Amino acid sequence: MSQISCRSIKSRSAGSIIISPGTSVINPGSVAQLLVVRTNAFTSYSSPTTGNGTTITDLNLVITPKKANSMLVMQWMLNCEVGHDTVFLIHKNGSLITDVGYEGRNNIGNNQWVGYVPANYENNTASTPACYFIQYAIPAGSTSQQTFAPATRSSSASASTLFLNRSFSSAGASSFENMVSTGKIMEISSE
Repeated sequence: MSQISCRSIKSRSAGSIIISPGTSVINPGSVAQLLVVRTNAFTSYSSPTTGNGTTITDLNLVITPKKANSMLVMQWMLNCEVGHDTVFLIHKNGSLITDVGYEGRNNIGNNQWVGYVPANYENNTASTPACYFIQYAIPAGSTSQQTFAPATRSSSASASTLFLNRSFSSAGASSFENMVSTGKIMEISSE
């Protein structure tokens, strides 16, 4: 790979600098790429009492990093109804992330009550879902395609069900809100 170093680059016309497809200009700390996901699907996911949780695949963020030493920063706005004894985890390629220092859960151990984000406590699960903001970062580690998503797991002796973008009781009726969930992933250059 060739490398050019200079103090500044100036455009000859209209302030535009055109980079050929397949090449890139990298500025350390800048966003190398940004990908988003949006879903208004009414999907349900089991929250089991054991194991590593169920991947919420409607919010998969799929990225092929440009550099292995980049940092991947992701965020989800998850609108759903789920039992209050639930935790959210982070999955990579369908499995719980266990990388030391970047665990997809609190690093005290992978017990069923340990998660990355807890569900809210409320007694009315019939209507008015909740909104959860989840933010996560991990080194890319490779330039292979990777898929990240939140996951759900019960933190009690009873399994639960997560209803995405809707309440437990209804997927479209007065006083039973329907929403949209979104996610984004950014590759932040380190060189």
